[in-house]
Amino acid sequence: MWTSTRCLLVVLGIAILASGCSRRIADMTLMTTRIVSLDRVDLDKLPTKRRVVGEASRWWVLFIPLGLHPTLKEAVDDALNKGGGDIMTDAVVRVSGWTAILFTVETIEVEGEVVKTRNQ
Repeated sequence: MWTSTRCLLVVLGIAILASGCSRRIADMTLMTTRIVSLDRVDLDKLPTKRRVVGEASRWWVLFIPLGLHPTLKEAVDDALNKGGGDIMTDAVVRVSGWTAILFTVETIEVEGEVVKTRNQ
């Protein structure tokens, strides 16, 4: 028979073994990884996709990393490719990670509006 103390210890153990966190690290008005010219550009009149999310992640298994550290450049490039543009506006950058017993994932996520400044 399970006592309340034993149940509490099991729940606490699961919470410790499967945990994660996320934090907001930056709010950017304008960001890009591409070469753009904004000399005679009105960003308000250009095609925009709202709430585009780009990510860069890395997995760990038994404390062994599988791949390189995720970078902000990879996350921004992912968002620009998904949105079909070359500039992000009103972008929010978050770093998160979670662990489940032997597996860990660390992620950089960028969310914002993607603007296409080129006609090509």
